[in-house]
Amino acid sequence: MGYARFAVKRLIVTSFVLFSFVLFCQTTRANVKSIAQNETPEKEFVSQDSVQLDSSEIYLSSLSAQKSDEADSAVLAAGSETEKDESKSSSSTPETEKHLRNSVLSVFLSDEKIETLRSNLIDYGKNHLPREIRSVYNAIVINAFDYSVILLPVVLILFFIANILFVLMVLNRTIQKKNRKERFDKIFRRMYEAVLMAYMFGDIDWDTVLIKLKHKNRKENRRILISVLMNFRANFKGELEHFIPEIYTKLNLHKDSLKLAHSIRDHKKVMGIMELTHLYPEGARGLIDKLINDPNDYVRSEAQTAYVILNQDNPFNFFYRLEQPFSRWTQLSAFYLIRLNQLAVPSFAHFLPYNHFGIQNFSLRMITFFQQFENTSEIIKMVESKSERTRFLAYKAINDLRLYDSRELIKKKYQNETDKNKLEILKAFRNIGEQGDYLFLEEVLKTGSVSMKIEACRSIYFMSSESRERIINGDKEQIPDIDLLLAHVMDERN
Repeated sequence: MGYARFAVKRLIVTSFVLFSFVLFCQTTRANVKSIAQNETPEKEFVSQDSVQLDSSEIYLSSLSAQKSDEADSAVLAAGSETEKDESKSSSSTPETEKHLRNSVLSVFLSDEKIETLRSNLIDYGKNHLPREIRSVYNAIVINAFDYSVILLPVVLILFFIANILFVLMVLNRTIQKKNRKERFDKIFRRMYEAVLMAYMFGDIDWDTVLIKLKHKNRKENRRILISVLMNFRANFKGELEHFIPEIYTKLNLHKDSLKLAHSIRDHKKVMGIMELTHLYPEGARGLIDKLINDPNDYVRSEAQTAYVILNQDNPFNFFYRLEQPFSRWTQLSAFYLIRLNQLAVPSFAHFLPYNHFGIQNFSLRMITFFQQFENTSEIIKMVESKSERTRFLAYKAINDLRLYDSRELIKKKYQNETDKNKLEILKAFRNIGEQGDYLFLEEVLKTGSVSMKIEACRSIYFMSSESRERIINGDKEQIPDIDLLLAHVMDERN
């Protein structure tokens, strides 16, 4: 509530500042009008005590007045026209000022509607507002119409403040709801864990469990029960592990998981697959077979991982009908499950002929890791693959498995390969190279890039003692930088 209280205070302060500004403008305008009304035109007043003109001066003035009759008449005519113009301009000033004051509102409403709206607002204040705030309300309405130019920014500012207030209130509501849910989960989780562990250790019977599991039929509580059982499944082994599926089915929690697995929302479907895989394998097998080729990456990955867990005798039989990608994350998960559960490792060379780059790459990695030497001809064929990554893994398998028969083939492939694959080919000759491969590596030393020269020099140096002596005593004119290359290769830090 602190955020909302702060926002309300800010709204009150901002409104007061804006209202003070409007009143200041109105007061200044009223002062200017009063000063203008008090001003008088400059006239010459002659008192009765002034010195009277003598007769000669009167006579002369009369003569001059007669001579200037025509000029005076012209001046009077011009003066009358000027007075008329001034009177017109002075008479039009209030209307012009009113029009300018209402220039913003006049864009949307006519002058009559503006006056009607102002009158209605003032009448509303007289009829519905208390006497204490009526004068303030009237002043706000009058100033809003007199200074309509300010009205739009004020409305925008108030709207912005209202939005901030709304966001803060929603945020506060969300935080409260989250904290309440966390407390709810914590209380019921502790209670459910204590009751179920007492049952698993034989301290209470099932009828007592049903009595102590308060509110077990609520949707939120059933989700907590499933979470508790998933935690038990990950931490309990041996005899206690067999109680978990029993509790899961007795409470009919598998129906909730099946409903999630058939949901149209992918994240719920993933959650349902995971729960069924660990708590209700019988219900998961028939469902997972249909999701192996699901178009969604997360659903498909979870289904493929679940297949490996549920079919430990033949964990990779789904390769035969796999059409969708086999992601790197799923490959890593499958490898982890093989090591964790000590699953039976099939001969991955049988999967290499399948025209699926994900299966081929995973199989080459597993062949290399588990040192599977059967069907090595299929491994060597992978250097002809269209996938750069597959060819790279094939060169790496040739190097790690020491497939000497592939030397001539990979030398032919070298020229048209990418730089990454060229480096892997050169690394392979360090382990499978022979004296006859020296000329090939020497040519790389002459024409290759710096990284290629370093790798070729390293392969020659470690390939055999004969090749090492040959390169040390080689012709430095053909390979000018051979000393630098050898220094780099012989440095233990490299």
